Amino acid sequence: MTARYVLTSACIQNGTMALTVSLRQRLLGREQVRFVDEDGEAYTVEVDWKAGVLRGLGPYYQKRRLSANETVLLLFRGEEVELKAAPRPGQRSPAREREARPEETSPPPEPQKRRVRVAPYPKEVLFPHEPLEPPGATEDLRRLGFQLEGGPPWVYRAFSGRRRLTLVLLRLGEGEVERLRPYRLQGAYTALLAPESQRDRVPEGVGFVSPEALTRLARLKGRFPLTPWDLEDLLKEGRVDLEAVEALEDRLAAELSERGAFAALLLLLARKPLGEVFLLADLEAEALEEGLVPEVVRQGVEVLAQPPFLLLKRLSPGEFLLRQSVEEALEDLRAFAEGLAGRLSRARSL
Repeated sequence: MTARYVLTSACIQNGTMALTVSLRQRLLGREQVRFVDEDGEAYTVEVDWKAGVLRGLGPYYQKRRLSANETVLLLFRGEEVELKAAPRPGQRSPAREREARPEETSPPPEPQKRRVRVAPYPKEVLFPHEPLEPPGATEDLRRLGFQLEGGPPWVYRAFSGRRRLTLVLLRLGEGEVERLRPYRLQGAYTALLAPESQRDRVPEGVGFVSPEALTRLARLKGRFPLTPWDLEDLLKEGRVDLEAVEALEDRLAAELSERGAFAALLLLLARKPLGEVFLLADLEAEALEEGLVPEVVRQGVEVLAQPPFLLLKRLSPGEFLLRQSVEEALEDLRAFAEGLAGRLSRARSL
């Protein structure tokens, strides 16, 4: 319930408020009442039933600088009575005046400083006419047999006779993936170049090449006769990452071990006297003691019985003749290789 009370000069002078009918009904039987103003400040007011007034409101009148004929609103809320001075004509209400006037005792808190992270613009946006630097992986690709022709997108090509291998890369965040589409339609291998740690940002169905994998391939070339066509095998799978390079390394190691097995077979045959006839089964048994599996022995014997080696002669199924010593066969092979290399050199000079 809300009641309106118009102050008199006696109220202002004595700090009192007359007990009207509504006040008597609300405060019946009470000796003291707690009044609370707009600011939350409380006043203990005495109910003087004999004099018919409320005493103790002087501080509130002074605080609001109230005068006679001004109105005070009384809001009865349980055991408390809220005081609210009605706004004067042409003036703000006390609440709005309080909001507009800063508190003298407590200065307004300083606004918290917000930390703003500013993402730098890509270099191609800030300097659209300045040529971009090629990817750092360009040197590794050069060691693998690729030459940079331009970009972005960055076009790399490798040549071997009439064959040409084209690889087109776009660094992650360097542009839209659709820029690779025209190159892919022309038969080039296309991929996004991104670190291994960011491979999950490469869209599904888009080729992926990591600089770490290219660096490992370049180092691998120091151990194996690696060519751009070995890299093509990985590009066909759509990814050139460390896992794919490890698989390639295992395959190359297996091929190199086959060379070692072939050399071991030659050493085994070198122990036999010139012109000896032997059975393949016996040779397999001897080779097994040297750690060579029968399959490798059978393949090696077939190779040595054909040009350009002709080290062995097949007499019957499973029976062979050592037609010359291993040393002579290797010397003949070396002479054949040198002669062929000379002819190739002359053919290129024409």
